[in-house]
Amino acid sequence: MSLPEFADTHEHLPRLWARARVDALLREMDANGEREDYIAEIIRLSEKYKFVTPYTAFIAAPRALLRPRLIQPGDPILRVKTDASITSVFAVLPFGETLPLKFLPAEGVWEVRFFAPVWMPDGTYRCRLLLTDKNGNGYQEEKTFVIDSHAPKLTAKVESRSVKAGEEMLLRVDADSDTARLVARMYGAQPVQLFWSDKEQTNVGKLRVPPGLDAGRYTVTISAEDFAHNQSSAEVQIEVLPR
Repeated sequence: MSLPEFADTHEHLPRLWARARVDALLREMDANGEREDYIAEIIRLSEKYKFVTPYTAFIAAPRALLRPRLIQPGDPILRVKTDASITSVFAVLPFGETLPLKFLPAEGVWEVRFFAPVWMPDGTYRCRLLLTDKNGNGYQEEKTFVIDSHAPKLTAKVESRSVKAGEEMLLRVDADSDTARLVARMYGAQPVQLFWSDKEQTNVGKLRVPPGLDAGRYTVTISAEDFAHNQSSAEVQIEVLPR
């Protein structure tokens, strides 16, 4: 009789789980950009369970992280973080231009500013990175970035348009899914960041009206910024009642 902890009937399951986990991490990075913690986990699992991934090829290439993944058209900046052995980096851009990147020692990244033609429609584009290490070995890695020229669309609502000084008002804001930050402001009040609520199925936040604010009409401004740093705003008029 073979005890369960020593049986090899299901010994393949950990490897299958590891492969599935790596595939899930690769899909997540393909959709949302590379993350160092995900890459480290992929390398650890692939080395432990002996399978090949884009980050653990038989000929090991230094990995490179391209930032930001979401950029505005016009005059954007690309940043690339590489293995410490890399001594030069060139980016082959999707519209045919090849540019050298400059290393920034203080930040530990390579950087290049380039002109994205205004005729390029929003969407995902591929760029090739050409890397050379201190021994003269050359490597290629393909990365993606997203051109995003559209500011977030907002619909702002306040629970009650009439409020007394010193009270809180509940704000609800519908915004595009790529919105990274929402902040509500009004005269004399501390800015408040809004966050997604699974319960409300929208972005919510509570803004406190300053206790000493005079009665009258005021404007609440909600500012939005997406991952490409496009910005937009929406306004809601409220009435502060006499106390």
